[in-house]
Amino acid sequence: MNFLGHEYYKLNRRLLLLVGLWPYEHSVFKYCQMILCNIIVIMTTVCQIAKLIELRQDVNLVMKLLSPIVLYVVYIIKYQTFCIVAKKIRHLMKHIEEDWNMLKDKKELEIIGRYTYIGSVCTLCLTILGSLGTLTCFFLPFAPSILDIFMPLNVSRPRQLLFPGEYFVDQEKYFYAIWLHLDITLSLVVTTLIGTESLYIIYIQHVCGMFQVASYRLYQAFDKKVLQAYAPEKRAIIVYRKIIEAIYIHNRTIEFFEFLWSTLMVSYSILLTIGITSLVMNLFCLFYEALFIKQINEIMRLLIFIVGQVFYFFLGNLIGQIVIDHSTGIFQKTYITRWHSAPVRAQKLLPFIMQRSMKSCKMDMGGIFVSSFEGFASLMSTTLSYFTVLWSVHK
Repeated sequence: MNFLGHEYYKLNRRLLLLVGLWPYEHSVFKYCQMILCNIIVIMTTVCQIAKLIELRQDVNLVMKLLSPIVLYVVYIIKYQTFCIVAKKIRHLMKHIEEDWNMLKDKKELEIIGRYTYIGSVCTLCLTILGSLGTLTCFFLPFAPSILDIFMPLNVSRPRQLLFPGEYFVDQEKYFYAIWLHLDITLSLVVTTLIGTESLYIIYIQHVCGMFQVASYRLYQAFDKKVLQAYAPEKRAIIVYRKIIEAIYIHNRTIEFFEFLWSTLMVSYSILLTIGITSLVMNLFCLFYEALFIKQINEIMRLLIFIVGQVFYFFLGNLIGQIVIDHSTGIFQKTYITRWHSAPVRAQKLLPFIMQRSMKSCKMDMGGIFVSSFEGFASLMSTTLSYFTVLWSVHK
């Protein structure tokens, strides 16, 4: 990457390098790293499935085991998707580089820089939140030992692994080895999810920034103070050229977004279904634990999972709403400019960008679901409805 804003992508690069997913890396070490990451997660998944088969008669334990299995399935989908579309990711990055290099105006660079900076801050916040959640999960298995020190009972509380599974060894004897394996697995899963999602977020922020640049150029085309700097015979040419440049940027941004969403739509459609199913199961397990079993460490684990899932859904729908607002905002900003003072030839260009901006850019999943605030409300309502039905059937 060789452009002015490449500094904003440093954390994304480091996160993806940790799990072997940075698309510009082609060393033997990277491919060995990818194989090792997948083997570690698949081994954990197999152990969870083996335990699931063993306890298939116990519905409550089955529900408890399905939650981590779903998390591993999400990891596998995200990891493999990113590997498959690595070439497209490089194409998107090249497009971003060209966008940055074509902007020469200081104000335009400030606009795109501000939006990309917001994307980098989101990456940092997600990394911090993910790290705190992962560290909490690391030490949850030791909660019984800690409670034995501060709130002792007549007998020692049994240590429990974060995710129960059939590891084909004496789990008490090899507790620390299994604990380490689970922690490494969880770290790989969280790093992969944060690394891939944060890169998509910063891509979307680039889209929003370029829409804003197009709006700025339209404003400049009709700004009286700017036009006064030119001779009267050149003003019509300047207006005409600036409108063409705005339309060109607008079209490039739409092409970028459509290519980005076509790359991600299939995987996100699958993840949406899996996510709703997982959230329903986690809510069921949380209520069951809180009302009947009352194990603090298990309740904490489920709360972390549920908060993480709801936050993930909200973030995805927030990004979708931001794209909708920015893509349709150009129409409003074009309408309120001093377009009536422009030459007739220049005015004839405006319907092209106004007509296209009336149709918003949407994260549309096959017409079934559109990522937006309305979509998030519908998603939560559907999840609670399914949970209510499941809890009623169980009772």
